[in-house]
Amino acid sequence: MRIAVLGATGATGREIVKQALFQGHEVTALVRRPEALDVTHERLSVVVGDATEEKVIANLVPGHDAVIASLGRPESGHSKAEIDDSVEVNVCYESTKHLYKHLPQHGIKRLVLMSTHGSGTSNDGSPYVVQLRDWVGKRVKDKDDMEAFIDANRDAPIDFTVIRNPLIYPGQGGRPFGVFEQVEFDDTSKIPVSDLARFAIAEAVDGIFVNKFVSISEPLTGPSAAKWHLAK
Repeated sequence: MRIAVLGATGATGREIVKQALFQGHEVTALVRRPEALDVTHERLSVVVGDATEEKVIANLVPGHDAVIASLGRPESGHSKAEIDDSVEVNVCYESTKHLYKHLPQHGIKRLVLMSTHGSGTSNDGSPYVVQLRDWVGKRVKDKDDMEAFIDANRDAPIDFTVIRNPLIYPGQGGRPFGVFEQVEFDDTSKIPVSDLARFAIAEAVDGIFVNKFVSISEPLTGPSAAKWHLAK
C-alpha cells in the first residue's frame, strides 16, 4: 500500500512512518524540515512543503492509496504562553480542506486524521477536557475547525477516520486499549505513541471505524475508570 503521511516529523507522525515501512508499505512523508526526520529507507520518499498550501497537497496525493494526517501538535518544550501567543494555528483545518478537494480527483478515498480528545463533540466539559483546552489553546480550536469541516462534508466521497488521542508517551506498547465514539477521560488517560501509530495504520489499511470520530486510550485508573469500562 502507498501511504502519504502529513506531519511526519512529529512524535506520532515519525512513528507512523517507521511502522508503515516495517509493515512493508511505501511511504511518502510530507515535512517542513527534512533534517528533523531521522528515518531513511528505500521505500520512503520525503517531500518538503507546507501542508496549508494547496499546491503542496495537490502535488503530493496522486498515486497514493491512503493519507494519514498527523498535524498540529506542538514540539516538546513549548510553554503555554508560546503556544497561545503564536501566529494563527490552522494547519489541520487548511490541510483538510485541500485534502477533501484533491483526494477525490485521484480516486483516493481513505483518510485518517489525528485529532485530540476534547475537540469537536468530545468537548464534554469534564475536568480533563477543560484543563487540556486551557493548556493548548488555539491548537484545539484548529482541531475543532477540522472536525466541524469533516462533519459538514459527510457526503464527500472520502472514507475518513478521526482519531482523538489523549496524552501520548514513549515506551513499549502492546497493552490493551479501548476505542470509543463517546467516553469521558480523566488525567490518567494515555496511550503509547507506538500503539497510536499502529492503530492509525490499521485504520488506513482496514478501515474498521470508517466515517467515525473515535477516542483511544489505555484503561483509566482515575475518576473516570468506571465510565471507561462501561463505555468499552
